[in-house]
Amino acid sequence: MAENNKDSNSEKKQENLEDSIGKTEVLLEENKDLISKVLIGIVVLIGGYFLYNNWVAEPAEKEGYDAIWPAQQSFEQDSLEKAIELFSEVAEDHSGTKAGNLANLYSGLALLKKSQFDDALVSFENFDASGKLFPGLKLGLIGDCHSEMGNIEEAVANYKKSAKLLDSKSVSPYYLKKAGILLEQNDEVEAAIEVYELALSTYLKDAQPALQNIKNEMKKLLARANASK
Repeated sequence: MAENNKDSNSEKKQENLEDSIGKTEVLLEENKDLISKVLIGIVVLIGGYFLYNNWVAEPAEKEGYDAIWPAQQSFEQDSLEKAIELFSEVAEDHSGTKAGNLANLYSGLALLKKSQFDDALVSFENFDASGKLFPGLKLGLIGDCHSEMGNIEEAVANYKKSAKLLDSKSVSPYYLKKAGILLEQNDEVEAAIEVYELALSTYLKDAQPALQNIKNEMKKLLARANASK
């Protein structure tokens, strides 16, 4: 009976987590200017959840969890220098553990917020992404680094891959929008038009009311690009 209750509680926690992610997608659409912070929040939420519930059983993973916890707290308190230092230590001292791997992602996020784009890129590339969310998120963050460093081709490629992997009606258009704007700025208008049309036809064709704003914005971007040909 106790085992059944444990399984039931675990399933409920997973359902709550999935529901939280679904609600986050709506939040992303309604607060597009805060999307980067929300994505970071998703990482904090999921990272903490799985570290605590799935990884503490094994001794090596427990040591990694104990080590990463103070770094997570520093990150959430915006003590970025301290967080970067601690995450780097966890990544090095606990390499081969899930906590050590996640430390690479956290470190990259902190470095990105500090505008240390080269170092952030290295951390993101060292992160071994798995699951439904992390691979797409990783590519989007790598795209952000390349964008900030002026590597337009690499940024656009990663944004498009991120949109495809995430396959989200709210988040995927966000990355396609980023790709399209970069292409326009690089005088690649035809390529930008293709990206905007992809967003509208693949993710926003039957947009729910919560996504109408981003659909209208994408239409405006497409019209602007067509007018500039």
